[in-house]
Amino acid sequence: MTNGDAHRPPAHRLRALLSLLVLAAAALLAGPVPSAAAAGGEAEAYYIGDDGGLWSYQYSDTAGSWSTAARRGPAALAPPGARVAAVRTPGHRPAVYFTATDGSLYEYCADNPGSAPFSISGPATAEPGGRITATWAGTRLTLFTGAWTGATAAAPAVPQFTDACLPMTVDWRQLPAPALPSSEAASLAVTGRAGIFTVGDSGGVTVGWTSQATGGLTSYTIAPAGSARPGGGIAVAPGTTSGTVSVFFAGRDGRLNLATVGAGAGRIGSLQANTTAPTGSVPDGAVVSAARNAAGTAVGYVAADGSITLAHLSSAGLWQSTEAISATGFSNPGSSVAVSDVDGYPACGTNGPRVVHFGPVRGPSPDPWVAAGLNATVGAAMTFV
Repeated sequence: MTNGDAHRPPAHRLRALLSLLVLAAAALLAGPVPSAAAAGGEAEAYYIGDDGGLWSYQYSDTAGSWSTAARRGPAALAPPGARVAAVRTPGHRPAVYFTATDGSLYEYCADNPGSAPFSISGPATAEPGGRITATWAGTRLTLFTGAWTGATAAAPAVPQFTDACLPMTVDWRQLPAPALPSSEAASLAVTGRAGIFTVGDSGGVTVGWTSQATGGLTSYTIAPAGSARPGGGIAVAPGTTSGTVSVFFAGRDGRLNLATVGAGAGRIGSLQANTTAPTGSVPDGAVVSAARNAAGTAVGYVAADGSITLAHLSSAGLWQSTEAISATGFSNPGSSVAVSDVDGYPACGTNGPRVVHFGPVRGPSPDPWVAAGLNATVGAAMTFV
């Protein structure tokens, strides 16, 4: 996530925006990836609906309300609830990416909201509806997708191309096909390097750093095998010092764990468990999301009691507190969340396979949540820049 620390509210108003995404059934355990972005008081949320089409909501800070959900283009493009990634550069609305049912990579250019998503690769080039995450630094966007697992694979994806929507070069990387359908991934660019963070089949946590000079990917172990549930959730945020990344995952001990990673390198120091929440309150393999602003970092997840929960770290990267921001039983324990680094915006998410909820993440706890739309399966995540 892009960090606009100089423009964020003071520390006493720190509340990260939270989006809740519920995994509707075991067959949908692939789960969503945080997506979407906007600025200037116009938040946007993108997801693949139950009809296989790309849907979006918009929030207007001026009007103080959310739009009605609108489908962008035709239905039946991707598996319902497919993962979505989005990147926004200054002066542009998001470029949105997802993998279609036939394995082709699609893009939606929100600079042209009346247009439809269009394919930017041939079929059988990526995992349909699967892992996808994107990050950018300078003029280069790095896009990671899961590899095609079908019987007939197309020629390898073109490693670099000029984006049809944004004025930048895209460096497209294929991740190994996961053995588990719930495998998650997150990415972040630091000092010109793009890092891809995953929890592998062994339960170990790794980072792979791209090299623009050689095109290679150098991997490091962040946490050893057995540290997390295989394929479990992972989240990243800018670190507390220059050239570092904060990496968060749910440990097998039922606590959030923090690893500090250096740009282009491995872990710095030891893992730091969040002891401000009881052991066992973080579901095994829970999907987590994190964002940092000038006051610190917030990490969101759905706790074992079904409450949407935020764990806070200070600007120095020390665990400070953990708070529930919804009633207990609000969602399925461990289901997906997305957190932004913007204070004062309403939150967005799903509670069940159909209804999208919005509500402010500030004020008395639990905050009010309002049902605001249909058509969501496991989507509707958002981030901000």
